[in-house]
Amino acid sequence: MRCYIIRHAEKEQGDFYNPHLRHQDEPISQKGQLNAQNLCPYFEDKSISAIYISGYQRTRQTIEKVAQQLHLTPTLDERLNEIDNGLFEGLTDQEIQQKFPDLWSTYLKRTSDFRFPEGETGEEAKDRIMDFLEQKLHQHVNESVILVSHDGLIRSLICGILDMPAHRRWNLKTDFGGITEIVYQPEFETWKLIRFNQLCT
Repeated sequence: MRCYIIRHAEKEQGDFYNPHLRHQDEPISQKGQLNAQNLCPYFEDKSISAIYISGYQRTRQTIEKVAQQLHLTPTLDERLNEIDNGLFEGLTDQEIQQKFPDLWSTYLKRTSDFRFPEGETGEEAKDRIMDFLEQKLHQHVNESVILVSHDGLIRSLICGILDMPAHRRWNLKTDFGGITEIVYQPEFETWKLIRFNQLCT
C-alpha cells in the first residue's frame, strides 16, 4: 500500500467557526485554489484507488479537482481531523500564556507530551491516525490512496511511522499543499518514508 498524504491548501482568514468540529472551518483561499490546481499534474499519471479527507471543508476543496480528474468521490473520515487543541482554539500565544501558564511552559520546552485543555494529547492523535492506516492497509493491499489532512496530524503520522514520541512532531514542518509519500513494506511489517512535504508549483 502506498499513501500520498497532502496538507490542505492555504485557507482563508476570518471567523468560520463550526460547532460540530468545535474549531474554525475555513475554506481555502484564492491562493489555495491555485495550490489545489497545481496538484492535478502530479496525480494525472498515478493509479489511485481511493481518496480520504477530514471533516474540514478545506480538505475537500483541496482535492476536489484531483478527484474529478481521477473520477473518484472522496470519503470523509474524522480520524484525519486536525489534533483537537481544545480551549487553545482561537487564542493568541499571549492569551494561552496567560490562561494556561503550565501548559505554555511545557509547549515551549517541547520535551514531553501534554493534553490540550478539553482536547487531546499528541499521543492520542498519533494513535488515531495510525489506527486509520492499519485499517486501510487491509482494505487497499497493493493499492495507492490519497489522504488530505492537516499540519499537526501529518506531523504526528510521521512520528508514528518513524517510531518517535508525539512531542517530536514540533521538530517537523509541513507547508500548505505539501505532499508526503509513504509505502508499506510487508517483508519488514513497517512503513517507509519516501518523500516529505514536496510542493507542486
